[in-house]
Amino acid sequence: MATKVIMPKLGMAMSEGKVVKWLKEDGEEVNKGQPVVVVMSKKITNKVEAASEGVVRHVVPPDETVPVGATVGFILAPGEEMPELEEAGPVPPEEIPTVEAEEKKRPVEVEEAKEEEKERKFVPASPAARRLAKDLDVDLAKVEGTGPDGLVTESDVERSHEEKEYIQASPLARRIAKEEGLDLSEIEGSGPGRRIVEEDVLRALEEPAAPAKVIPFAGMREAIADQMVRSLREMAQITLTTKVDVTEFKATRAALRERWDRKISYTDLLVKAVTVALEDHPLLGARLEEDQILLPEEIHIGVAVALDEGLIVPVVRDADEMTVPEISDTIKDLAQRARSDELTVDEVTGAVFTVTNLGMFGIDAFTPIINPPEVAILGVGRMVQEVAWVNGQATPRSHMVLSLTIDHRIVDGAPGAAFLQTLAGLLEHPALIFAAREG
Repeated sequence: MATKVIMPKLGMAMSEGKVVKWLKEDGEEVNKGQPVVVVMSKKITNKVEAASEGVVRHVVPPDETVPVGATVGFILAPGEEMPELEEAGPVPPEEIPTVEAEEKKRPVEVEEAKEEEKERKFVPASPAARRLAKDLDVDLAKVEGTGPDGLVTESDVERSHEEKEYIQASPLARRIAKEEGLDLSEIEGSGPGRRIVEEDVLRALEEPAAPAKVIPFAGMREAIADQMVRSLREMAQITLTTKVDVTEFKATRAALRERWDRKISYTDLLVKAVTVALEDHPLLGARLEEDQILLPEEIHIGVAVALDEGLIVPVVRDADEMTVPEISDTIKDLAQRARSDELTVDEVTGAVFTVTNLGMFGIDAFTPIINPPEVAILGVGRMVQEVAWVNGQATPRSHMVLSLTIDHRIVDGAPGAAFLQTLAGLLEHPALIFAAREG
């Protein structure tokens, strides 16, 4: 009997998904539990596993978007004819697979796999050998230990490094390769014992350069492009900037780290400050739906996280009800799972305001693009120490530029400036972030 391969519901907000690629060819056999197809909603990807064994037949081709619950393929018994979609009928909502349901199936197996991976990666080595291996970029797993019980020592690491680095080449060949920026390890030697000689280096210089690396414009990169272009096309965006004295903010963060004996980032404190400012200026957390401006009932803050393949914005839900340590733990957890591609759709949707920090990259100010359907986004620049006049004296102070982009259809310049003014006041006098709010 034919088994449907169904577009899963990766989160409460998901209504449709895209078939990214099939992991099994049309007509290829598959076992129960093997990944069959990769699907995506927004910036979240997920592998759909086979619910039975049989032969895979494709219905929906790659790059096509279909509603949640749609049949994207079948798993048939050998020799079985593929049914018509009309005959297959719609999938009842309760039968649509979800990420949560799949995760509940294999909690024990996942933990056991993690423990096995830890055991496999552990290599007995002395502390000095570990430090040296890190400095020399030597993989300890590939080093043969000569110490007691196979312990890897410093000399073992040094020997492995020398064996890795030593390449037989004539002095002239080495000099030419160095001058021309060639990697000797990529040149095949024609001399005695495969020794690299001058002719080998010259031949390598004459070979055509390798083609440029091609990065597919698909998946997360394509989703980001679509979102940003739509944002700029549909909104009247302007950016307001202000320089803030964050000397006390910086000192408060250092004091909290010492008081709580834990790492607290500037972003953690900024998110908390933004929630306080939004309580005074709820219009900055509104959204436009048809002909209505809806003010936020809950304060969910998006925090931009940079990945190799693009940008993703996990959401800290009910951030206004959290303590700074709770916000810190939530951001760390979301960022870690974002880098492991483990976030659900619900964890990247629903924000009413986004914070994006480029200060760690040495950026002073920039024009962040709003993430629809939000109407504002805050860009955070680096901290710079400058000389300022305080009480008639030149004093070193720390400053930071805040860049607020607003949708001018919803938020005028004055309300945007008032929000920035409130936020600046909170950062300049951080005790106000933690002060009990009256009435």
